[in-house]
Amino acid sequence: MLHLLDETLETFLRSVVPLPARDVDIAFDAPDGEWSAALSSRPTVDLYLWDIRPNLTERDYGEMIVEEADGRKFRRNPLPRVDCRYLITAWTSEVRDEHSLLGDVLAALLLHPVIQAEHLQGVFSAVRPLPSLTLRSGDGSENSDFWSALGGQLKPGLDLVVTVTIDAALRAVTGPPTEKLEIRATDRSD
Repeated sequence: MLHLLDETLETFLRSVVPLPARDVDIAFDAPDGEWSAALSSRPTVDLYLWDIRPNLTERDYGEMIVEEADGRKFRRNPLPRVDCRYLITAWTSEVRDEHSLLGDVLAALLLHPVIQAEHLQGVFSAVRPLPSLTLRSGDGSENSDFWSALGGQLKPGLDLVVTVTIDAALRAVTGPPTEKLEIRATDRSD
């Protein structure tokens, strides 16, 4: 399922930045020293998925009834929302080109807080709400630790949180609707 989120992000960025496949590569690798040394001379945007966790602030509670296309009804828990955190970096032979490429991606993310349906791949095309895009803010204190853990050189990057709805909830077939309710009482004083 996460590979479909990667494909969704690639389709989205190629369209809205734009990042034509003939000019720019898109990768999903850990941007460590070994990976960066093996890069070709082509400009590359790397989207490294490094954190996944439930989004508890957008969580719904209770059960919901869902009707399938054939009319069958199912009871299920609400679909969970999950935050997928990506580090987005740009890689070129010139620092100015990296900054330009990263700036283009930044502008696209600021202009598009939601990934529209035409970019969604696989299971993500059938669930709502649409994936939201948030640039994470912070004091930057974790950046040097992050790059040290990767064994790489400190580099500018965007900290992107993609919040997606995951259709992984179990569904149970519901019974027929209640038409009549009967209540019986007994005397327990015997």
